[in-house]
Amino acid sequence: MTKILVTGALGFIGSNLIRYLLKNYKDVSIIGNDVSIVGLNRLSNSNNLKRLEKATEDKRFSMYWADFSKDTMSDAFKDIEYVIHLGAKTFVDYSIRDPQPFIESNVVGTYRILEEARHCKSLKKMLFFSTDEVYGSILNGSYDEDARLKPSNPYACTKGAGDLLAMAYHNTYHLPIIISRCENVYGFYQGREKVFPTFVRQALADKPLTIYGTGGHIRQWIYCDDVIRGVMTLLEKGIDGEVYHIAGNRELTNLELAKRILKALDKPESLISFIDDHEIRPGHDKRYSLSSSKLKSLGWQPQIDLDTGIPLTVNWYKDNLWWTNG
Repeated sequence: MTKILVTGALGFIGSNLIRYLLKNYKDVSIIGNDVSIVGLNRLSNSNNLKRLEKATEDKRFSMYWADFSKDTMSDAFKDIEYVIHLGAKTFVDYSIRDPQPFIESNVVGTYRILEEARHCKSLKKMLFFSTDEVYGSILNGSYDEDARLKPSNPYACTKGAGDLLAMAYHNTYHLPIIISRCENVYGFYQGREKVFPTFVRQALADKPLTIYGTGGHIRQWIYCDDVIRGVMTLLEKGIDGEVYHIAGNRELTNLELAKRILKALDKPESLISFIDDHEIRPGHDKRYSLSSSKLKSLGWQPQIDLDTGIPLTVNWYKDNLWWTNG
């Protein structure tokens, strides 16, 4: 039985990954006859617990409650073969209001996870999950994996610091670690402050969908299951000490995304409103873009395009208002 530790188990991507592995473990090549998953997470509110409500009934899954920025967690690493470090403090707006929790979680917390991993004798591979935001904005073309890090907000800076720590642990201690940097992810059970649940909630209530600036900021979007398949491809085929991008290479302006969500809900575009973003998100990056040819060379391809994934996700939030509305 293959034993996997997932940090940030109650987060959006972490919970999706755990549910995916419990259901599809036979399709994951690094897993033998069965899988045992340890979820590492600090004590969370009852709403986040619902993300793994069914998983907690599965004997192959267990939760280890700890704040990895300060609590003891050596027992969680016992006999672990693979570590997927997803746990992080996220959301740029929050980091601008108060950077300290992001430094504690994304820098100090990552250091403490790396320390546990390097002393874990059963460890075969670790993946550190990072973000396209560590590069800063790019107006034309796409970043390759060797591009210079130039984060422009506290959240991105703390994630970039985690990247560098992970690389240092590979170089210094020969930790078998891979860094993945990902574009914007969407799917089920996303945090209610994020754009998909927020826009669906607002549209269903016939309230304005507020967009920063003129709506011209550009982001790439990728469906959560495609990200999970990318992570598992890297654990199987990725080279230690390397960086890989997980990106579907489909771009939308924020205005285009809002229009697509409204179309899926059969709501008018007149619900869209605009707000000056300087006071809320100063230095707002205009565009992110990643090249994913390195990961694709390992055999990975995104399977869910935006034309399929956006309506699928919007309808899930529409049908699950208990989550969307909180």
